[in-house]
Amino acid sequence: MEDQKIFKLAIITAVFGLGGMMLFAGKITVQEIKIKDLSRNMLEQEVSIEGVVVEIDKSSRSNTYFISLVDGTGRTNVVIFGSVVSDLEKESLIIQSLINRRIKITGTVTEYNGRMELILKDSKSIKIVA
Repeated sequence: MEDQKIFKLAIITAVFGLGGMMLFAGKITVQEIKIKDLSRNMLEQEVSIEGVVVEIDKSSRSNTYFISLVDGTGRTNVVIFGSVVSDLEKESLIIQSLINRRIKITGTVTEYNGRMELILKDSKSIKIVA
């Protein structure tokens, strides 16, 4: 008899848990931060930063781009791998056209040579603000 009560409680808890997840899934947002706030504590987390593109470099070995982004509090690099570049070009967004433009990006925080940078998630993770 006790097993049936535990089973019923587990089922009810699971149903409410799944319902809550579906209800609140649309309200979960990525943390918007300033560049100065990037830290090792955020490694592998997804964050959003808005800033101005001041420099664009392309890898000599691949179709990977490195964007330098400033927001008034600091400077960081955003890495855009070739697969994302291809998707952006399909959407008529040329990486070089971003120079001196204000953009909002969402990416994963990583560390390279002791500096924090972001890896662009996908082609929908970059928005031109101005």
